[in-house]
Amino acid sequence: MTLRWDVNYLEEKIYFRLVYRFVEKGWLVFGFSDYGDVREADVVLYGIDSRKNQYFKDCWTDKLGKLHTDSQQDYILTETASGQGFLGIEFHRKFDTCDTHDYMIDNGTTHIIFMVGNEDSPVKLSLDVKDVGLQRVQLLKPDIPPPRLPSDVWSFEIRAPAIEVPATDTTYWWYTTKLPILSRKHHIVKYEGIIQEKNNNLVHHMEVFHCEVEHDDVIPKFSGPGAAEGKPPKLESCRKVIGAWAMGAEAMVLPEEAGTPIGGPDYSPYVLLEIHYNNPQLKQGVRDSSGIRFYVSSILRPYDSGIMELGLEYTNKMAIPPRQHLFSLTGYCIPACTRIGLPRHGINVYASQLHTHMTGKRVFTKHVRRGVELPELNRDNHYSPHFQEIRKLPQLVTVLPGDSLVTTCEDSTESRPNVTVGGFSIREEMCVNYIHYYPKVDLEVCKSSIADSSLRQFFDFIARWNNPTVSRERGVKENYQSIHWTPTIVETLTSLYLTAPISMQCNHSDGRRFKVICDDMTINV
Repeated sequence: MTLRWDVNYLEEKIYFRLVYRFVEKGWLVFGFSDYGDVREADVVLYGIDSRKNQYFKDCWTDKLGKLHTDSQQDYILTETASGQGFLGIEFHRKFDTCDTHDYMIDNGTTHIIFMVGNEDSPVKLSLDVKDVGLQRVQLLKPDIPPPRLPSDVWSFEIRAPAIEVPATDTTYWWYTTKLPILSRKHHIVKYEGIIQEKNNNLVHHMEVFHCEVEHDDVIPKFSGPGAAEGKPPKLESCRKVIGAWAMGAEAMVLPEEAGTPIGGPDYSPYVLLEIHYNNPQLKQGVRDSSGIRFYVSSILRPYDSGIMELGLEYTNKMAIPPRQHLFSLTGYCIPACTRIGLPRHGINVYASQLHTHMTGKRVFTKHVRRGVELPELNRDNHYSPHFQEIRKLPQLVTVLPGDSLVTTCEDSTESRPNVTVGGFSIREEMCVNYIHYYPKVDLEVCKSSIADSSLRQFFDFIARWNNPTVSRERGVKENYQSIHWTPTIVETLTSLYLTAPISMQCNHSDGRRFKVICDDMTINV
């Protein structure tokens, strides 16, 4: 089955053409739901009965997956065509139909569901999850012409050396290697993931970090599982991201006015490839050579491009209680950090990649200037950790010194009986927005977490109130796991995260903190 679509942004309509293999009679269901569920979905039903009569209906499914005809028909069939065993149908609808049974199409992730059947009449049809296909797309991509690549562009690859993936659910594999030797500065103008097809479900995300050392310093050879947190001293300098990929991402093509700088007489050739493997089935004996392909040019562009991390620190100080429908966690990039880390004319953000692990359902970054909320930097109301594209923004967003960037993740732990803490494991959580911008600055990380002192006071309160197993002698993760999560305690934690002072990571690309930032800060944004 092949889906093509076109968008009319002026009329706020989207036009679909669906082509699929077809027998003499049968039906097709195609539509949308919040996260790919067949229940409470918005679908169209098209079919041909045994008398060769066609039917096309705007429908919806209830909480049991049973199909109902919508009283407001908002999908308009315009054409059908058949030949050589295939049938094509064309139809359109508005982004927002103002119908409570219709899915509102936005510029975030859209979960498309589809199924076919050969019964003559689907009157009593109930959709079964085992028979339904699912595809995730961004239907409303910005209407931006693709950038042209320079005439002299060439490529190289940074790939894992046929490693054996460990039979554990989460592995961060580190591999140090060298870039091609470039005697003068070049620009990376495009990069893309190289995923071995048989390992599509194992590779969760990848990053290539440049090692910020003197050009004649030597980074030791390393190929193996990384540490749970942080890097050993000899690899600590390898932290500047020059390329990244996550599940669902397509190639990243940089705008024509910017490129990621590499090469030159004082540029170290050493890089660290980090691959996050997600292996919940504990498969053994799997070898992998995935990595990232870079396209480079000697024709320099006006600006150097950079990547900055926003959101929450990778720390277990932030936690999501069990059995939560949607629980919000927020990370801050505060005015004191952007004031010292950004140039007078600011930076221009052209792309954004939102990132969580498995409980993320909604992610967005707000942009605040002098107490006034500006248009959001990025939002995905139907976020999926299985579809983490680097997305071009509809227009450049200028972030000035003194601005705040506030990233919120809403997570669902309804199926989890125990608390979920922040961290690197796939069973733990992250909340990050990687923004792509120019001109490049030395501010690499602008993230926060709750202040240690406030978290200690919270645990002291819980210990005195109803849980004596919580104590200062135990670790943060152990304390969270010891709590009996009543609705009142969940509400108390929510209030704490909203009001407590924060600890900031306002970091240079080499990991050093900007000295102007204090560890604990109270914020109002």
